[in-house]
Amino acid sequence: MSNSPDKTKQGVKHSREIWFGRIARLFDRTTVEEETWDELEELLISADVGVATTHKLIDRMKQRARDERLSEGSQIHSALKEEMVNLLSVDAGVGDVPALGNLQLILVVGVNGCGKTTSIAKLAHGFKNEGRKVILAAADTFRAAAIDQLKCWGERVGAEVVAHQPGGDPGAVVFDALQAAQNRQAEVVIIDTAGRLHTKFNLMEELKKIKRVASKY
Repeated sequence: MSNSPDKTKQGVKHSREIWFGRIARLFDRTTVEEETWDELEELLISADVGVATTHKLIDRMKQRARDERLSEGSQIHSALKEEMVNLLSVDAGVGDVPALGNLQLILVVGVNGCGKTTSIAKLAHGFKNEGRKVILAAADTFRAAAIDQLKCWGERVGAEVVAHQPGGDPGAVVFDALQAAQNRQAEVVIIDTAGRLHTKFNLMEELKKIKRVASKY
């Protein structure tokens, strides 16, 4: 079963306070030094933003700091929040995705640190802007942080997140997410998965199971 609304809210609040609190404290300092950018990079990557996206964000922030002569931590922090929102901006529609009956299903896979969670947030944001109802499935049950991060992004973009406890069965999460999507007449289900290499047999078998679960709908 998915987490109760109260537990979900508590988990999202806890994760948000920890992660965004660390970023806020990072810019409590009066001036921003090079080591500040290094610490920000570490925070973003640890939050599964992805290496390429993190570097793009920091490069953009450094450019803004130079162009707009931003030197105080509070100024940089405000600009950072703007840029993080811009990351979710979608210039064009997200286009067609494979249909699963009356639902559209997106399975997001990749190695650790490639930016899966951020990509899911972008997709969900784009679909929401098109007026579609979106459900996110937290099928990366290997890392508790991955579940909390997806809940954070789900709350920010206005998408319901279906999740189980860490260490749970990813296939069961997908089953519950698809069932919830049908019950709530959602149009899109986006599935987050644990980072994996194609050489990891057990993890690849896990993907096959997820596909089998989805094919029953």
